Amino acid sequence: MAFDGSAFIDRFNTVWNGHDLDGILAMMTDDVVFEASFGKEAWGHRVTGKPAVREFLRDMFDRIPDIRWDEIRHFVHPELATVEWLTSGTPRGGTRFEVQGCDILALRDGKIAAKRSYRKGQI
Repeated sequence: MAFDGSAFIDRFNTVWNGHDLDGILAMMTDDVVFEASFGKEAWGHRVTGKPAVREFLRDMFDRIPDIRWDEIRHFVHPELATVEWLTSGTPRGGTRFEVQGCDILALRDGKIAAKRSYRKGQI
């Protein structure tokens, strides 16, 4: 069956904005490398494998219960996809934010093998 890039991106946006952990993880390989756009390291915060991604996302969705990503544009190929987005949310006890960024997705057999997120800095 041929890779349907539009359906893949539609599903990606739906599961992320639905905070659907099982749906998100179903789109990933077991050995996925996940790099968040924030963290102490130059690459942000990195976790590897579905169990670690589940824990990381569960914590993020708990800390920012209204977080969402509104797609600006995307490009998708069977081996690589990019999704530009405006993310917004209000951390518990914090101030609402909006920031532009993108995900670069390395794909393997129709699943995300690596998800690297980048966002614009705010000064």
